[in-house]
Amino acid sequence: DHDARATWFAIADQAGTVAEHRHGYGAVCDAMVLLHHGDADAALERVAPTPDEVWKWVSWIWLHWYVALRAEAAVLAGHPDARDRIEAARATVGGNPVAIAQLDRAEALLDGDVTRQLAAAAAFDAAGCRYQSARTLLLAGEGHAAVGTAALADLGLAPVPVG
Repeated sequence: DHDARATWFAIADQAGTVAEHRHGYGAVCDAMVLLHHGDADAALERVAPTPDEVWKWVSWIWLHWYVALRAEAAVLAGHPDARDRIEAARATVGGNPVAIAQLDRAEALLDGDVTRQLAAAAAFDAAGCRYQSARTLLLAGEGHAAVGTAALADLGLAPVPVG
């Protein structure tokens, strides 16, 4: 819902949010949308600052999502440090089942392990994250992509490119 997204960012602008604060929630929101549309390179660029650079604007749950998205974008963009980013992110996201599932999915994608991708989809389901579960099925490919596409349609979302 691009119009609703624009509305929320307009509210943030009216609130006088300093641009540097957008390294946190803005980067998370932007990276999710970019990955949804299959633009891993742009997502990777959006979360380029290291977690140490953004910690003062990104706290707790936002930092969990930031590092998980940063790792996933690195995998999907073929960044040479993708595995290191996954490992580093794991030290940050402990106790967050959604971020852990996202890292599990990223690592499974990196390894080409469909079984572990499906396990990540199940973890997203258990956490109530229907969108992320559907996206995982799309990324798993094969016959799973059709199920993921149907799940996205059930959420009111159009099919998206993967990778």
